[in-house]
Formats: sequence, structure tokens, C-alpha cells
Amino acid sequence: MKERKKISRRAFLKGTAAAAGIGGATLALKGTAKAAPAKVWKLKLQSNWTGIGIGAQDESAKLFCERVNKLSGGRIEMKNYDAEVLLGIGETFKGVGSGVADVAVTSPIYHRGIVPVAYYLWAVPFFPNDHLEFMELWYQVLGGKELWREAYAKHGVMHLTYECSDEWGTMVSTKPVRKFSDYKGMKVRAFGIWADWLVHNGASIVTVPGGEIYTAIQTKIIDAAAFGCPDAWAGAKLYEVCKYFINPSIIPYDTCEIIMNLKTFNEMPPDLQEVMLSAARIHNLDITSRTIVQDAKARKVLKEKGMETIFIPDDELKKAEEWCWNKFLSAKGKDPYIDRLINIYTEARAYHRDYFGPKRLP
Repeated sequence: MKERKKISRRAFLKGTAAAAGIGGATLALKGTAKAAPAKVWKLKLQSNWTGIGIGAQDESAKLFCERVNKLSGGRIEMKNYDAEVLLGIGETFKGVGSGVADVAVTSPIYHRGIVPVAYYLWAVPFFPNDHLEFMELWYQVLGGKELWREAYAKHGVMHLTYECSDEWGTMVSTKPVRKFSDYKGMKVRAFGIWADWLVHNGASIVTVPGGEIYTAIQTKIIDAAAFGCPDAWAGAKLYEVCKYFINPSIIPYDTCEIIMNLKTFNEMPPDLQEVMLSAARIHNLDITSRTIVQDAKARKVLKEKGMETIFIPDDELKKAEEWCWNKFLSAKGKDPYIDRLINIYTEARAYHRDYFGPKRLP
């Protein structure tokens, strides 16, 4: 049996001290190396409706930027740009895809010529987007989100979330409208299936940017306009050029959206991707909750400024609802994404009737 070599206590301590010295030197060298600074993502947010008098949009955009910057720990610095500053409203989708703006709050209706399904993602008149939980049903559960992202990815755009924006489809008008046939001969600013319905009733459609509606009415380019919520009407002082406020909104909440350059999104680390997605979803709640308050105040303003509120009767609305839904269904076969959306909306509409119908109060 081999004899074990004895090590004296002094030799052991000496060796330990030497090893500690080497380790300490190594740690010291590591300590002197500077950590590479974290990349800061500077993002430009093009908001299509800030700076034009819509309080809910102004407040929500400010909160969106603050939340992104804070949640990212300073690794993202996002700055908002008001309407038309970086991109015109019709240029927003392509501009985000090409990187002129990194992020945008916009509406799918403005790029319907590029992505056909966007025409219907924005809204189908009278489709019951009257509860946030209902919108979450067709978006989160029935496949709306996946459809949206697939359709946009082909154009270099990442769809972050829908925006449950505001009521859409009340009209400001220079002429009284008490039934839909009264639109015959009128020049109207509108779009989507609602514009198709108005044309069906004898109106002609004139395309006017939202920020130019006041001047267009004042100069008689148009007689009436659908644009957004009562807050938008009051903010733009349209009571100065229009006497009539035509109700109800034929779209309880129009579906806007937040989009982002897909390449930029994909280059972000997963935690910052989640920051963008989560902050966008919270923005949706910000805009929805503020819209109700602002619109309630705005309706009072419109009345106080002398506008006459007119309500289209229920029998007229029922005819319009049926016509608009059938118009939507008639798009089947034109585009695979539209076909998928028809299935999603049809299923969601049935759920709405089964769930909310028995709960309606007299």
C-alpha cells in the first residue's frame, strides 16, 4: 500500500493563500471590464388622431408612450407624433412597413386597398361590437388575432392589437335626415359598407380626410359626414357649420389598431416584444374607458351649441342592418382571409344573440 504524502499545516495555508491570490486577481480583472451598454430602441409612434381635438386619443397616446418606456426599463424610448406629422393617414400602413414610422395607431379601413380583409376588420355596420368582452371573444378566442397578424405579415407589418376606439356612424349634416331615403342627392363623407348603404339610398360619396371635414362642409364640398365619435365632432367645432346631429351610431365601437414594423419587432428580445404587446393591450383599455367619458361630455356640448339631435327610427335601422350584413356575406369567395372572417363574425354574432338576447331589459 502506497504511503500517503503528509502535508504540513504551514504548506497547506501557503498554497491556499496563493490560490486565493490568483482567484482575486482574476476577479479584479473581470471587475475592470466594462459591461456593454444595453441597446436603446428609439421608436417613432405615428398617431392618426392626436393633436386634432380628440381628448381620449391625446391622453391615451401619452400614456402608451410612458408605459412602454417605463416597462422596458428605459431600453425603449417611444415618442408620439401627431396626425399627419410623419405620415399621411392613407400612407400609414406602407410607412410602418417600410420603417418611416416604427409604430402607429391607425385604422384598417385606410389600407383596405392593400389588405382586402381590412375593410371588414374595421367594421360591419350593426355587427354587435357593443361590449369589450364581445370583441375579446371574436379577437382572442375565435381566431381574429391570428387572421389579422397573418394578413399583415406579408406586408412587413406586425399587428400588435385591435383598439376598441369609439362609437362611429353618427352624422353631422347641413340637412335634416329622418329616414335613409333623405340621403338621396346628398354628398356624404363615409366609407366601408356604410358608404355602400348610403349609395344604395341615393347619396354620393366624397373622400375627405378627417382633419378637413370642417372646411369641406363650409365650402359645400360635402353636405354631411361620418367620422368618429361625438368628442371628435365637438373638438372640431363642427357645430359651427352643421345644424343636425344624426343618430344612432351604426357601429357601437369601430375597430382601430396598433401596428408595428415587423422587422423591428422581430429583432427585439422576447421581453421587449412582450412590453410592446402588453402596453398596446393596456392602451386599448385606456382609449375605451376615456372615450365613454369624453363622448358623454361632447353630446352635451353639441346640444348647448344648438345642434338638433335626430334619431333614425327602429324600422329604418332594421332594414339597414339586414342589408349591411348581406352585403358583408356577399364578399365570400373574394379573398381567403375574408372567408375566414365571415366564419368568425357569423359564429360571434350567434353567440351574442344567444347570450345577450335573454338578458336584455325591457
